[in-house]
Formats: sequence, C-alpha cells, structure tokens
Amino acid sequence: MPPPPSPDFDAIAAGSRPALARALTAIENDLPGADALLASLAGRVGRAHVVGITGAPGAGKSTLINALLGELLARDRRVAVVAVDPSSPVSGGALLGDRVRMGAHGSDERVFIRSLSSRGQLGGLSRKTAHAVDLFDAAGFDVVVVETVGVGQSEVEIARLADTRVVVCAPGLGDEVQAIKAGVLEIADILVVNKADSPVAAATVCDLEARGAAHGAGWEVPVLTTVATSGEGVAALADRIDEHARVAGVGRRGKAAALAAPSAPATDDQLFAQVERWRAEGRGVALATVVRTWGSSPRPEGSHLAVEQGGAFVGSVSGGCIEGAVIGEAQDSIADGKARLLEFGVSDEQAWEVGLACGGRVQVLVERVDDELFGPLLAARRAKRPVALVTRLADGAHALVFDDAVAGGLPLDDAQLAETRARLAANRSGALAAAKDANEGANEGANEGALFVRCHVGAPRMIIVGAVHITQALAPMAAIAGFDVVVVDPRRAFATPERLPNVEVSTEWPDEALERLQPDAQTAVITLTHDPKLDDPALTIALASPAFYIGSLGSTRTHAKRVARLTEAGLGEAIPRIRAPVGLDLGGRAPAEIAVAILAEVIQTRHQQ
Repeated sequence: MPPPPSPDFDAIAAGSRPALARALTAIENDLPGADALLASLAGRVGRAHVVGITGAPGAGKSTLINALLGELLARDRRVAVVAVDPSSPVSGGALLGDRVRMGAHGSDERVFIRSLSSRGQLGGLSRKTAHAVDLFDAAGFDVVVVETVGVGQSEVEIARLADTRVVVCAPGLGDEVQAIKAGVLEIADILVVNKADSPVAAATVCDLEARGAAHGAGWEVPVLTTVATSGEGVAALADRIDEHARVAGVGRRGKAAALAAPSAPATDDQLFAQVERWRAEGRGVALATVVRTWGSSPRPEGSHLAVEQGGAFVGSVSGGCIEGAVIGEAQDSIADGKARLLEFGVSDEQAWEVGLACGGRVQVLVERVDDELFGPLLAARRAKRPVALVTRLADGAHALVFDDAVAGGLPLDDAQLAETRARLAANRSGALAAAKDANEGANEGANEGALFVRCHVGAPRMIIVGAVHITQALAPMAAIAGFDVVVVDPRRAFATPERLPNVEVSTEWPDEALERLQPDAQTAVITLTHDPKLDDPALTIALASPAFYIGSLGSTRTHAKRVARLTEAGLGEAIPRIRAPVGLDLGGRAPAEIAVAILAEVIQTRHQQ
C-alpha cells in the first residue's frame, strides 16, 4: 500500500477540504510531512478567535456548540470545531461521538468539525489539539471552537489555548461552597448555566454570581443561561463571546508561547542547552548552520537551527522562509547520519510573507549531532572555553581549534590555522579566505575544499552595578541584544524580582560580586548608582580586568570627583578606560533613552575591538 501523500498547505489555503482532513490526520498520527507542515505555519497564525468550551460531563457542551454554530454562521463566520473525546484507559480506544451532536451543520462548507481522541492526555485536551487549532487558524477560519472532554475541577489546560474560555455548568452544580472552590470555574471568561429550563437552574445562577469573579481590565465574568436544545440564550452567548474578543483580544496561545520561550531568537547558549536536553532524553538531534549568504539573506552566517527527531526545533536559519524544508532534511540526516549541504533561493515574495523587505540566497549545512564531534564541542561550551569548529563543506570533515590546541580529523595548514584563531579572537564566523578564494576561482557553486569556521565564544556579559530606574530599561534591552546580564546591588529594596523580572540579580557588595564573576574580555561593566561606596569598589576591580567596556553614570563634575578618588587609590593610569558620562551622546534624558545610549556605546565598542 503506497504511503499517503504529504500534507499540501497550498491546497488547504485554496479551500480543499480533503487536503485539510489529510493534514489533520497526518498531524494527529505523526505521519511523514506533518512536522514540516507545522513549521511552515509560522507567520500564518494568530488571526482566528479561539473559543474554548469546557465543563463537567453531561453539561450539554456539544449540543450548545451545535446551537452556537448556527448563530455564528448566521453572522457570516467560517467556523472550525476541535472536539476532544475521552479515550478508554483499558483499550485506549475512543468513541468520537461529540460531533454526532453537531451534525446539523457538518455539511456546511463554512464549517469543519474534527474529533480528536485524548489518548490518555490529562487536562481535558489531546496532545495534538494546539496543532489542529494552528492549522485551522492558518487555513483562514474566523473562529475555532475547542470542546474539551468532560472535566473535573483541576483540568484546566484549555486556559492556555483559548482566547475566550466558556465554562458550561449544569443545574444543580452544588451548594455555595462548591461554587467558590478553586478550579475550573476560575478560568472562565464566561460562565453558562445550560439546561436553564431546569427548576434548580436559578439557584445555580445565584451561586455562581455570588463568586464575583473578574478577568482582566474592563471585563467582569458574566453568568448566562441557555437552553441549547431550543436555542434560547445562544444569541446572547455569541454576543458576549464577540465582546470578550474586542476587550481581551485574540492570540492567547501565541502570547503564552512567547512567555514560555525567549522573547528574542534563541541565543547560542539557549539553543545548545536545548540540544543537550534532547540528547539526554535519548532523542536524535541535527544541527543546521548558515554557511554562506548572497544578497539580503534573513540570517547571518553562523546562524543555527537545532532539530530533534520528532520535528521540534529551536533557532532559525531564515525568517521562516525555509525552516520547513530544513527541518525535513534534518530529520533525514538524523536517520541516515549523512551531512547535507543545501542551497535555497528566498524570493522577494517569500521574504515579504514572513515580514522581510526582500529575499536572497542562503547555503545551509545540516549534520547529525553525534558524540565524537559534538561531545567535545558541548563540553567546551559548558566550560566557557572559546573554540572554533572548522568544517570542510565537501564532506563534513571537522577540526576543533582552541587557543592552544587542535582536535579532529580535518588537517589545517599554518595559514588556515592562523586565520581560524584570528576569527576566534574576533568572534567572527565565516568562510576561510584562502579556501574561499580558491573555491570561487573554480566556480561559484562548487564547495570542493571550502572551509567554514563557526566560532563559539559564549555570550558577551554585562555586569550592571545598581538596580536603578535606568537598569530596569537597560537589562532587558541588553538581554535582547544577546548579553548575559547580571545586576548587582546590595540594597535589597532595589534588587527585587518585581523591579527586574527575568534578570539575574545579586545582592552581594559590588567588589565581592565582581571578584566572583571575574570580568573577562567579553564583559562590559557599568556602574549606575551614583554612590562612591558602591561604584568605586566595582570600578577598581573592573579596571584591573580585561573587560572590553567600563562605563559609569554621572556628569562631568561627578566624574572629576571620581577621577580624584581613583587616582588617590593608585589607579590613575587605568582611569581613561572609564566611559563617563556613560553612553553615546544621543541627546535623550529619559531612563529608557539613556539605556539605549549606553547599550549603543557598548555594542559599538565591542565591534570596534
């Protein structure tokens, strides 16, 4: 029996329902092509309004969704439904029966209903629910309704997926104590008492209204009543769902992912840490590296994309234009162990789709991560020992070049070794000039003898003394620019997680902290307290270190007093290394503007070395 065809997003975007159904099957069952399809959805999601419908078994969720579908269709919406049914803990099977109650609208071309088995997944959803939602979103549906399995109090996974969470309650919920207990009721944006024609429905409404729950600015959780079988109250429910979207917006799942992952593209440290986690879990991993670019390529030479055998990835080799194809090649490389040198032309149209001004060409090397090569490389990175990985593109042969040693099976002559070490000292990845010139002399497309150097020197560091208002702007900016940031301030009222979220903070005295941190040639030290008791000890240690940048806040008069103190301490010859007043003169005065000026000068100094 021939394998099923790979998912075709172009056909899905053109409105092919069979193509959409095949793609959902591929995603649910991890069939070939599914991971590449999911990777290709980047930049296409975030438009649909995701409505989560959850509640206890028997509350009437499916019947209510059927009625809601009719109302949304009357409002000219295209609607997709993901209905999650429970699977048997004994056989693993599932009766995908929720969609039976929605059959009245299943034949409408504007509706697509898909049932998924929970397959033992806890939380009320299946492992593939979010992927199905992304596909429906990218396919152009206006609303994606997600129905959970019948849940209890603690199954609240829908909270992270849906933009609007509707909790459906059956009459006779319990007494007022049950209504105020923590759990699924707390995630609700809208509470619905279905089967409101029951004689005990009014008491349930009163109990729920007594909770007084609210979600976010400008939104108070309403308690609505419906009779799904007759349609009573469904139009009002649709109105409140639309109103919540206007107030709270859409794209919750994208925002949640952004909070769980770095806000900027993954740094080398983050990428290789993920590689090590995958390897520790026994997963096969491949590493893709940009080795050559032409024109306006989205990512510079040396950029990495790491891929595990199931298709999960971290990093980027383009703005999203070629990731899907590279992920597929990476999975093949994991399977057969062979390196692959790929070349892509990114058209202007493709570039525009992912937010770039224009396209270009890029060459990407894909190779499996194995112990023989990457074991020593990862060990060097953990030890923060600078190392350059030299790769011969023709056959994937490698050499590891340290300041004082060379390892690996790729021989390098004296000129190549000298150039590699010069690149390592400058942290400048790229093709070795002699090999590149010889290669280009033959012809542009050949790679015989071409050598690529990828430098691994660790992220630059920024040590900021003083958890002041400028630091609150500077620390996150520096992190986005790729610096490992440490803020030092013994004043515990200043150095708090609330004032500096997601920033490493030390409450040691500055001289103790800098003695421990040992500023090196990849470190910038900046003092911002205006207090000599804190700034001067830090500057004393920084001036005795090879730190590439030392800056201190203060006016010309303040710095003159600082110079006098440090000169008296015997540091006169080193004082000219201090940039004061700190930062480029951009004319700004606000804390964020000063932070921009400081970061700009740090970056300028680093690249002028």
